[in-house]
Amino acid sequence: MAEIRPVRLTDAEKFRDLQDQLDRETPFMLMEPGELSGAVSDWEKRIGPFIDQHHSEFWVVEDKTQLAGFLRIKGNHARRLSHSALVVVGIRQAYWNQGLGTRLFQGMEEWALQHQIIRLELTVMVDNRRAVSLYHKMGFVVEGLRRKSIRYSGGGFADEYLMAKILERPE
Repeated sequence: MAEIRPVRLTDAEKFRDLQDQLDRETPFMLMEPGELSGAVSDWEKRIGPFIDQHHSEFWVVEDKTQLAGFLRIKGNHARRLSHSALVVVGIRQAYWNQGLGTRLFQGMEEWALQHQIIRLELTVMVDNRRAVSLYHKMGFVVEGLRRKSIRYSGGGFADEYLMAKILERPE
């Protein structure tokens, strides 16, 4: 069974490979294949800000020698926004339908409540039915439509939903 754990700087090369795989497998990730640097040092710089931060966290799904997915949550330092955070998630196709998304979101919500974060936000391309279904299942609701927010290099645009969930503290 795949293990979910906080990311480490030593994961930089594996995470680069995961992100490259995700970018090639689906048009629903933000970056296109080859758009991000392949240098491990650049990936360490991307991961570093999430380590030991109070308002942000980054988990990876590790299966044997490779990473199968990730979820990161980036909070806000401004007092008026410190109760909210942005969520980004990606799971390799070979690991779909195994409950990893659900497990990642459940762990993230526990962490968020412990850090006084009660509003979770994400964006998702309208055509990404699998992700929209997961987010609805996890209690997220559509709050808005971002028309033509994504432009593909080959032409054409995609709309995105802005979705959010308000967490309630268990009594």
